[in-house]
Amino acid sequence: MLSEREKKERKCSVEGCGAEAVHELSYVDAKALETKAGLKLVVYRARPPRRPGIVYLCSTHYKLWKKVTKSERRARDLARRSG
Repeated sequence: MLSEREKKERKCSVEGCGAEAVHELSYVDAKALETKAGLKLVVYRARPPRRPGIVYLCSTHYKLWKKVTKSERRARDLARRSG
């Protein structure tokens, strides 16, 4: 979650969306929105190859990200618990 000051300054990273950002994700995690949902993302603070960058999402696009990556996140969590 973003602080109140960051919320006022940050906009959603999805191209064409100007809503306030509510969540901050790594580009590696948010890349599923580009591949599966067909959205174009604007990446901030990227320094390839070591630092992939940050993506800011509004509540609508964050819900879409959660829906798109549900099975991947569940598999990753189960792998963490078992290993």
